[in-house]
Amino acid sequence: MTATFPKIIWQTHNHKKEWLLDHLNQIAGTWINLNPGWEYRYVDQVQRDEKVSQYPEIYETYKYMLPVIQSDIWRFIVTYEEGGCYADMDSVCTKPLDYMLEGIQGDPEMITVPVHGKMGNTHNYIVKEKSPLMKIVVDKMIEGDGLLKPNPTYPFNTFVETAYSYPNVSQLFDAASHSLDYKRNFAYKKHIINYYGQEMNYMDFIEKNGLPLSL
Repeated sequence: MTATFPKIIWQTHNHKKEWLLDHLNQIAGTWINLNPGWEYRYVDQVQRDEKVSQYPEIYETYKYMLPVIQSDIWRFIVTYEEGGCYADMDSVCTKPLDYMLEGIQGDPEMITVPVHGKMGNTHNYIVKEKSPLMKIVVDKMIEGDGLLKPNPTYPFNTFVETAYSYPNVSQLFDAASHSLDYKRNFAYKKHIINYYGQEMNYMDFIEKNGLPLSL
């Protein structure tokens, strides 16, 4: 299954990675340490701007939006172009992505978190390169459909509506834990991971394998 998805992990924040608070780098470390076969790519605000500026129809509106919305727009573009896994900076990895993907049935365009009621969320997802699903979202942004409306969360809402109505999406992403608490603190000593069926404390995992805590 994993061969059908580009092995790239995307994360972003407004600052350069070396300027991030230590607990945010510890969170990033969970994605790197648990997924050694995946390429980790961190992108700061300047790099996001450079990418979105390649889409002038979007960029003219993008540059006036709040950073959190700019981040949404950037990730839809970059995961359309190159595919891979997008993970929020306040999402910690709880299971290797390869292990999670072993349990996915069929050949979906995207793996998302389960739907809660009628709405899902996009804190974490994995998508194929040039997915038709992501093209729908990017095309809508290029067309300007909704970008100038008062609702500033339009790109996010469009993604959710598209992803959860698209026929070839698997809603089984269970390799991450997301919480606003992680924006302030990451209790890595209490963090439990599922490493190929073996549950263990994250600190024990990195010590056993000689891995760095903060990356």
